[in-house]
Amino acid sequence: MIRQHATGMTASTMALALLLAGAAGDARSQADYPAKPVRIVVVYGAGGGLDIVTRIIADPLGKALGRQVVVENRPGAGGNIGTEYVAKQPADGYTLMVTTNSHQINAFIYKNPGYDPRKDFTPIIQFTGAASVIITHRQSAFLTLKDLVTKARAHPGEITYGTAGNGSPTHIAMEIFKAAAKLDLVHVPYKTAAQANTDAAAGQIPLAMAALPPTVPVIQGGLLRALAITTEKRFAGLPNVPTIAESGFPGYSHVTWIGLFAPSATPAEILARLNREIGAILAQPAVRERLMALGAEPVGRSAADFEAALKADYDATGKIVSRIGLKAD
Repeated sequence: MIRQHATGMTASTMALALLLAGAAGDARSQADYPAKPVRIVVVYGAGGGLDIVTRIIADPLGKALGRQVVVENRPGAGGNIGTEYVAKQPADGYTLMVTTNSHQINAFIYKNPGYDPRKDFTPIIQFTGAASVIITHRQSAFLTLKDLVTKARAHPGEITYGTAGNGSPTHIAMEIFKAAAKLDLVHVPYKTAAQANTDAAAGQIPLAMAALPPTVPVIQGGLLRALAITTEKRFAGLPNVPTIAESGFPGYSHVTWIGLFAPSATPAEILARLNREIGAILAQPAVRERLMALGAEPVGRSAADFEAALKADYDATGKIVSRIGLKAD
């Protein structure tokens, strides 16, 4: 028998009322979003490509949302530390994540990256696509990519190169190049891209594969020499720097994407608003100009388009990692 409460409501009726009240509260909280500052966790260190692109977008996003947008760097383990952290945060739209190709690469090269890229996150929008660039000290003996290939083939296993870390997009880009050129170069993973680039500029390491955005001003200023970039076409800001493909390795191409994610189960209304606001920001001439000057092509596609691209990238990544036998631990 179902007991009647003093109010005359049955237990089942009261449960339904509480459920409806909760749903109404959730709807109100989503409609009020954001009611406090929004945090964007960048899974690589300050001064790298992800950090620069994110900060260009964060300020106008804060103005569009009417709340402060705080950028927080949580680097380490090829992006795993920051990614695992965000995966465990509430799915309420107040902790978001900016990451790159390593988000999916790590699922293949680490035994336990601490997250599942397909189950633990929801893609919101792709910010940009950009090249990587092989850089060396301005007084290096490597004047061209051909010089590097000749020396590396004559001295296998003796030349080192730095990247932002194991499984970083720049690491994968160089490993694909090594396979294409049949070179034996030794990888030196850094905790941040900025550290690798600084050591390359100082001549502490012979080479680095770097994201293009943070290195463009340094290359233009003459502190670094660029040997080749990874995309199919040259970058207009560095017109004298050839592509790897045109330097003797036709068909080579590698693009680094940067995108925004939320923990799974984040309300669809919040995701839709973020996609809409950021898409509008990426379409602003001033923002586009800043990004493109750094070699980062604004994208701003829909969440569905981004998700489809991620699936294709995931499948392709698995094949590449298997082919080159890459493992991080």
